[in-house]
Amino acid sequence: MNKTQLENLIKRMNTPYEPEIRGSWEMESWKAKREAEKLSDTALLPVLEQIIDEHRGEGDGEREVRRDARFIYAKILSNNFDEKGFSFLLNELFTETDYWSVNSILTNIWFLDIPQHTKLSPLLKFAENANRENLRMVLNVVSEYKKKGNKDAISAYPELYKKVLDKSVPLKQAVIDILHSHGIKSKADLDKQTDEEGAALYEALKAGILEEYDITYQKLVSLLNKLVK
Repeated sequence: MNKTQLENLIKRMNTPYEPEIRGSWEMESWKAKREAEKLSDTALLPVLEQIIDEHRGEGDGEREVRRDARFIYAKILSNNFDEKGFSFLLNELFTETDYWSVNSILTNIWFLDIPQHTKLSPLLKFAENANRENLRMVLNVVSEYKKKGNKDAISAYPELYKKVLDKSVPLKQAVIDILHSHGIKSKADLDKQTDEEGAALYEALKAGILEEYDITYQKLVSLLNKLVK
């Protein structure tokens, strides 16, 4: 796949909503993302980096290109992990200022199967000054890496966890913050989530609400039904 083909894939991933299509699997954007998930050639990483650098503008269209390019980038790392590529994605956290772009990067790296000795220095540095919502997401990412035996994650988790607790808020606000951090402001937003986005949201609610506030799953569902309409 060359640069032109990658740019076309990104364009298809960002195809506007097609109301005449009932099933999400028939939408062009859905098909394009499934194609992206199969890519594994690390030779495409520098090409994607070039595309990202060529679209550093602040307009919505520019941001969408960067987000979709990073989505493809992360899928390649998921299928064929590359240390240098992983470091690039972590450092992208420092290039964005809008909430949704930062959130998408953290979501992209969440479930990567990283080796035990992979360094998380950029991610941990980002956490030092992260706001409450982003800090919670960083904790979830680190928690996932900790389960996989990553040394940096195991070492950093206790302090990160304490930092998140220090910034704790009332239950209802905590749920709202997590929903908003995943782009959920209505039931329509919830329905449009991909399987991977849904899994990331569930893990965030599990760690940030069920475990931290020690409530039942039924109470969480009841609260969600009241907040998401």
